[in-house]
Amino acid sequence: MRHAAAAPAGIDVPDYERPLTAAGRAAAARAAHQLAAERAAVDRVLYSPARRTRETAAILAGELLLAPGALREVAALYLATPAAMRAAIGAQGGAVPSLMIIGHNPGLSDFGAELDARFAGSSLATAGVWRFRLDPQAWRALHSTVQKQ
Repeated sequence: MRHAAAAPAGIDVPDYERPLTAAGRAAAARAAHQLAAERAAVDRVLYSPARRTRETAAILAGELLLAPGALREVAALYLATPAAMRAAIGAQGGAVPSLMIIGHNPGLSDFGAELDARFAGSSLATAGVWRFRLDPQAWRALHSTVQKQ
């Protein structure tokens, strides 16, 4: 999931501290509501420590009734590359059946394109969600790639 729409960066507000806009909060709530309606399984959420991703994660957790321990802030996910996302996933040890990352573009869209070629050249919209179902062999391959880095 990409964080929802945030206030623009400026002299008074550095990028890391940009809050969600009112429209962003509403969009995050809609996305979370849609996931809840679809009964999407989310066992753990890894998110960037940027304010906009923390706020998006909190909205998602509230709508999906996630346990507090399901949310994990991962410093390396701030403006992360696909390699950093693979490492964050690999650090979970494959023990989580359903995992969500809330992060930033372009890294998030690039990572999605690596997981599924149908997303190549696409850009995940703010508050957008791409879902991937990895069979056990693909999951092991992703995890082993992380271990080699």
